[in-house]
Amino acid sequence: MADHASPHRPLPESLTRFLSDPASQVIPLQAHAFPRLDKPETTKRRPSPPNRAMRIFLAWALAYNILGFAIIVLLWRSLG
Repeated sequence: MADHASPHRPLPESLTRFLSDPASQVIPLQAHAFPRLDKPETTKRRPSPPNRAMRIFLAWALAYNILGFAIIVLLWRSLG
């Protein structure tokens, strides 16, 4: 659908700033921008115990699904 009110509206500068000379605008990456992967970590991390909130949420989700399944089974049995 064409915009008849302003057919030749120029694009904003934020969309066209890299079109004239994109190579001069590129910012080079620094050497330390990314961690080195060839060195293993010196500290050993123990896995953290499961969060109490996560356990409560998983118990709630399990109960919610069991209750929903029970309701569906009861409705299915009442149809037959």
